[in-house]
Amino acid sequence: MFKMTLWRPAMIAAAAVTALAAGGGAAYAATPSAAPASTAPGGVIRATGVHPGAVKSIKSSSPDGALTLKTTDAYAADQTSPNWSGYVTPEKAGAYQGTSTTFTVPDPICTNTDTAASFWAGLDGAVGDSTVEQDGVEADCTDGSLSMYAWLETYPAPEEEIFTGAVPAPVEPGDVVTSTVAEDTTSEYTFDIRDETQGWELDSESSMPTGYTGKDASSEVITEATTECTSASSCVIMPITNFGQVAYTSASYNNATAYTSSNTTPIELVQNGMEADGVGALGSGGAFTVTYGTPTVVVPNVIGRTDLATAESVITGAGLKAKATGDSATGNKGKVTAESPAAGTSVPAGTTVTLTYTDPKVSVPNVIGRTDLATAESVITGAGLKAKATGDSGAGNKGKVTAESPSAGAKVAKGSTVTITYTVTK
Repeated sequence: MFKMTLWRPAMIAAAAVTALAAGGGAAYAATPSAAPASTAPGGVIRATGVHPGAVKSIKSSSPDGALTLKTTDAYAADQTSPNWSGYVTPEKAGAYQGTSTTFTVPDPICTNTDTAASFWAGLDGAVGDSTVEQDGVEADCTDGSLSMYAWLETYPAPEEEIFTGAVPAPVEPGDVVTSTVAEDTTSEYTFDIRDETQGWELDSESSMPTGYTGKDASSEVITEATTECTSASSCVIMPITNFGQVAYTSASYNNATAYTSSNTTPIELVQNGMEADGVGALGSGGAFTVTYGTPTVVVPNVIGRTDLATAESVITGAGLKAKATGDSATGNKGKVTAESPAAGTSVPAGTTVTLTYTDPKVSVPNVIGRTDLATAESVITGAGLKAKATGDSGAGNKGKVTAESPSAGAKVAKGSTVTITYTVTK
């Protein structure tokens, strides 16, 4: 999707327009908002809807100079992206004829940093072809000020912003918006986007650019960090707008099939090596949330646990990584005596927690002089050690203990073996 933020073209009529969904009123039309690069020196182009592998190059390829993107990425089984977070379906050409979702427009926080985010439903964005069919809402922060607008796109054609006359369709934080894209033919798509709160709807049929057809090979519901191009050859992914949290409901494809964990793949936004958005699990009817910022979790308390596998599973189950050190290196024994970071600390998801295992030390009891094998061994085992008899005791429970190894009083790991030597007096 393209938005020329420093230049706005003359408004043109769309081929198919509906009136306001509630109460009649002005009609809304989809209006291209990207200009030929040559007419907007220094212009800033915002491009969304590109594949999760991000933009590789940008060029002017059509007769009027409209910009298109050339991408070389292809969707595989990746679950991370530098510009996407949300859910996508597996790639299968011709399998998806529509995508729909309803979401509540978040209330972004703008700072002095320029940021951009887009919330949309679409087809074909997660595959390695050259088309995307999508509509949604953009939330940009420029010089500390927030701008929001609704749009649709038959990529690689420019984004079309939704207007009534010369006035953008109103979109405000808290609005409930339904975004739907449906295939009529591989070259014609219907875009139905409506703001239930503001009371407007656009139900528009749009053609793919000449020479392009949709592949209907994936369905996606996405929160996106928008790509900004300051020239025809310089594009970067913008820092994503701090949108707080956006709640999607009724995410589905082909009119009735709800998104589930078995028919979609989660995409996590990772920038600068850190998870930048947290994608929630899919709930009933295709509901999920995307939360801005690196998710944090509380380090569970596993101090005192004596089983390595159990202790580590508690840590990994909280979305963290576990690393064992100490006596556990010699086997799954001992108990957890320390955690770093400490239990109860809030840390970014994926943080490594080092668990220190320690085998408790015990003193070897003194059984020297004892003349009963069973009694001597019971004293040793009662201290948490193992007893091994040698010497004359091999000929029966007789003689007396004349030596211990390790020696009486020595500090040894619990479970260690103590060899008891029995000697019959000659």
